[in-house]
Amino acid sequence: MSAAEAPRPEVYNPFDPAHVDDHFATLAALRESVRVHQPMPGVYYVPRYDDIVEVCRRPEEFGQGGFEPLEADSRPPELIQLGESDPPEHTKVRRILAAALSPPRMRDYEPIVHEICGEIVDRFASRGQADIIEDLGAPLPAQVIGRLAGIPAEMRNRLRPYSDDLIGARAQPDPAEARRCQQRVDAFDEELRAVIAARQRSSQRPDDLMTQVIEYRDEDGQPLHDKKILATLSKDVIVGGIETTTHLIGNLFFLLLSEPGLYERVRADRSLVPVAVEETLRHHNPVQVLFRRARTDVDLFGTPVAEGEVVCLGYSAANRDPRVFDDPESFRLDRPDPRRHLGFGWGIHLCVGAPLARLEATAGLNAVLDRIAHMEPAPGFDYQRVLFFMMRGPTRMDVVF
Repeated sequence: MSAAEAPRPEVYNPFDPAHVDDHFATLAALRESVRVHQPMPGVYYVPRYDDIVEVCRRPEEFGQGGFEPLEADSRPPELIQLGESDPPEHTKVRRILAAALSPPRMRDYEPIVHEICGEIVDRFASRGQADIIEDLGAPLPAQVIGRLAGIPAEMRNRLRPYSDDLIGARAQPDPAEARRCQQRVDAFDEELRAVIAARQRSSQRPDDLMTQVIEYRDEDGQPLHDKKILATLSKDVIVGGIETTTHLIGNLFFLLLSEPGLYERVRADRSLVPVAVEETLRHHNPVQVLFRRARTDVDLFGTPVAEGEVVCLGYSAANRDPRVFDDPESFRLDRPDPRRHLGFGWGIHLCVGAPLARLEATAGLNAVLDRIAHMEPAPGFDYQRVLFFMMRGPTRMDVVF
């Protein structure tokens, strides 16, 4: 969508695929004109950085809104994933994953991640051309998550299609295709359920994420429900660990290759690699919007919100808020506080997998820089955004070198 075709701020709707393709000019106008935008009855969009932080500071008033906030959710607690839940269920699962992804664990994982990155990049480094999504962005997190979570090696190549199907079952506009996605999800879940059951029966369990989830006990000594174990591994670990990292890597290379000479500059000064990752999380954050639901009637910066109504946290708007970021529309590697963005959320729902995503993106970029001296977008490349309205990332990232 060209700037001339961008939706007017007063009609912007974060759920409308036509409004989220190339929407930064619209969000800039919206952010400067209002603190709260109502795109439809019962839904309120918050575009400013400080206001989003304030909402995140008030979980007693704004609970999780889920990933399909316009639909009624009748699922039992054991089937609701981490990013959709509130305490105490949220606290329980987050405690497990936070321990598995702690700084000491990250140091243990570093050689594994670097080894996987090297193996993946070696497959295409001599070809002269690649699709960064297909050749790096998709297989890297799938292989890392598969290995760290204890998924059998023969299943790991199917983790990305499985993750795509989980998203497609929700986001696919064709009902028949959505059903096919769900059927494939159900079939893979059966395989994963069998793997979990075998691990539960084993007396010698490896020290990985699957074992930690299985062996968790709450304060009453109770384990997680079997359905919760499956949901945690399938949705929180596999989907949560694959989709956003794939989009982060795609956006990272898109931005580095959009400015001539920037790739070579980062290759010459590797201290810029983590900075480039953080600036990508700000400028093209993979998760564009998340949701909260009012727990009670509440005042939202002068706008009355009734209990049960939906608040959209506009991360893509907030990450370009000029009140917080100088020259916010530019991709810059000289920002004084590159981690100030909201690319991983904020507060109790800050992405628990952020340390691993950062490690994968920096290791993946370094592996490419080690092997390829020059890279540029393939002739005719055009950034085509993924289907799901919540996400921002290219479906392909064709490059030549």
